[in-house]
Amino acid sequence: MPEQQRAKFYAWLREQTDDTTAEFVMSCLAPAPLSDLVTKQHLETVLSAEFSAFALKLAAQREADRTGIDVRRENDLAELAAQREVDRRDARKRHWVLVGAAIGLGVEIAAAEAGWLQRFTDLLARAF
Repeated sequence: MPEQQRAKFYAWLREQTDDTTAEFVMSCLAPAPLSDLVTKQHLETVLSAEFSAFALKLAAQREADRTGIDVRRENDLAELAAQREVDRRDARKRHWVLVGAAIGLGVEIAAAEAGWLQRFTDLLARAF
């Protein structure tokens, strides 16, 4: 019943009975038309549908996140593999540079010692 009719009914009820009874009767009446009131079943239906939609959206977002993570992981693994190959080539180059340096140093030492040894043997030969 509209608010204006409720007010009139309440006033009439107070005239016919006491205030306590009028307030009790008014509290038993729905404050709005029954068709406008929400039922428990209606709430369950609406909330269930909304929850289902939310759950589907959340699942789709989670799957999109997983796909994104998988793509980033694959990219990172490919990048790491490429970097390892570069590091291996650099390590091989450094190894052979060090081997060459060691051989060169050995040749220089041998050449220097050969000259020293030759001078020493010449000195000994002159002495005897």
